Amino acid sequence: MTIAEELDLYGDYPDDVVVSVENVYKIYKTHELEVVALSGVSLQVLEGKIMAVVGPSGSGKTTLTNIMGGITKATVGKVYWANLRTDITKLSERVLTEARRNFCGFVFQTANLLPHLNAWQNIELAARIAGVPRQVRRDRVDRLIKLVGLEERRRSKAPTLSGGERSRVAIASALVNLIDTEGKGLVLCDEPTGDLDPETSERILDLFQELNESLGTSFFIVTHSQQVASKADITVEIRDGIISGFHQAGVDLDTMDDTRIVRLDRNYRLAMPTDLLERAGNPTEFRITLENGKFILVPQVGDVIDTMRVRKTRTCRVCGHEIPQGKFICANCGSTV
Repeated sequence: MTIAEELDLYGDYPDDVVVSVENVYKIYKTHELEVVALSGVSLQVLEGKIMAVVGPSGSGKTTLTNIMGGITKATVGKVYWANLRTDITKLSERVLTEARRNFCGFVFQTANLLPHLNAWQNIELAARIAGVPRQVRRDRVDRLIKLVGLEERRRSKAPTLSGGERSRVAIASALVNLIDTEGKGLVLCDEPTGDLDPETSERILDLFQELNESLGTSFFIVTHSQQVASKADITVEIRDGIISGFHQAGVDLDTMDDTRIVRLDRNYRLAMPTDLLERAGNPTEFRITLENGKFILVPQVGDVIDTMRVRKTRTCRVCGHEIPQGKFICANCGSTV
């Protein structure tokens, strides 16, 4: 059976969508404990764009990255890949592995290079594993070596490279199977500049933008860094497994309250930013109205349940004594309600 025969084709996505995540949940189960890492996440990565995702540790950033890359399967929801035009959660591991080789590249905080190989060989390795013909591999690696500025270090073993040079090799390795995809490729990065100094980080980020513009490759970058987020075309906030906001290019992580755009998810939920809730005294209930085209949220003073309980408290018609909820005889005069 060919790959095409196994796919459930989707034709309703715009041509510029590279990956679409729709109402994705991920639940980890250990014995009797369930941990919800993602709770109904939906987003799209567009062709030739850089998307950053920010949030506290444990918010679901890495889980989301792994699900987008087909490394981890979603418990519920759809993950669409443009190269297959299908929901990859329905595919076998064999089909998914084969498709991923020519669609997704990964860049981690640690370069993960093989120490006995030189820079050129480390870049070539992913193409060799994917079964790319020898001459095609050579042409791709030579081109990438130039793009990442390592022509003079191509024969240097990995341990002799600087941190920035190792990162450039790792980036080129992530791109070696995507370079001929005409834009329909995605590089997933998890804290790619976490171990680098600010100056080297800036050079790596400039390289991301250069590759993004010259190859049309999309980047999805998990980060805590203002330096990284400021380079993205769009930045996504995630907290407790729920997307809590979107920000346009040039985001400032210290003033996100001023630029945050919130979006209804597929379950008609609107995530409330926790920093704003804290400033409002952490209310849990709100009155919502629509006035002149604007939604107005006003914190509710006192729980609705408490209000219901007050309403259900009754007064004895004979002596006026208060009768507790669930009682039918007045404790004061003995009258029956």
